[in-house]
Amino acid sequence: MIDKNERPLGRVKLSERLTVIAGMCGEKIRTLADVGCDHGWLGISLLLEERVTHVIGMDLREGPLSRARENAAASGLSTERFETRLSDGLDALNPGEADVIVMAGIGGVLMCRLLTRGIEVAKKASRLVLSPQSHIESVRELLAAEGFSVTDENMCRESGKYYTVMSVHHRSLDDAREETCAYTLSDEELFFGPVLIKKGEPLFKEYVHAMGNKAKKRLSEINRKNREEGEDPAEHFEKLLASAKKILGNET
Repeated sequence: MIDKNERPLGRVKLSERLTVIAGMCGEKIRTLADVGCDHGWLGISLLLEERVTHVIGMDLREGPLSRARENAAASGLSTERFETRLSDGLDALNPGEADVIVMAGIGGVLMCRLLTRGIEVAKKASRLVLSPQSHIESVRELLAAEGFSVTDENMCRESGKYYTVMSVHHRSLDDAREETCAYTLSDEELFFGPVLIKKGEPLFKEYVHAMGNKAKKRLSEINRKNREEGEDPAEHFEKLLASAKKILGNET
């Protein structure tokens, strides 16, 4: 509930990407941690809609945290409800402290590093909402290896760029035998997402086409150059193209 001393200004108009992320966070959240909170609008919006009781906005730099605090105060929210912490990833969060953890707006390689370092914190959250901006296959591979189930995936397109948002939780929350949690995904699932493949929505098909065309272009560029000895740099794009073709079938 909203504190009687707070003066909420109503709902916040979020971008298309943040709207999808907010929709994946769920309802009746005790504490939500927004890693790399930037301006803080995601947490502010969820607080004003009374979908969350307490938000911990986290960032590596003081500048974004200062802006987030200013925006929260201007929205009539107390520091008890919108808290900020200087943190590199999940470092300043304790296991079980947050029901929902959001990580978005960062590259997949960095996301993997932050998740690996804070893996015990991530495992105890009831939900992680993740939206890597690159190398999404690396994030999915890590999640599978660490035993996180992908419960839902959605997509949007904003300013000409495609964004994927995943909702995941650790399998040990369903089964106490943690040693049985790890599993593997196919190349298609790694690149494009197990849930998105099943949904097969029009925007997803558009995205697969775009990624297939990107792979074709990069393979053409690579094949025009003299390849150095060692690992074939085309392997990643060959797998990506093959995965796109397998999903789209006769549509390619």
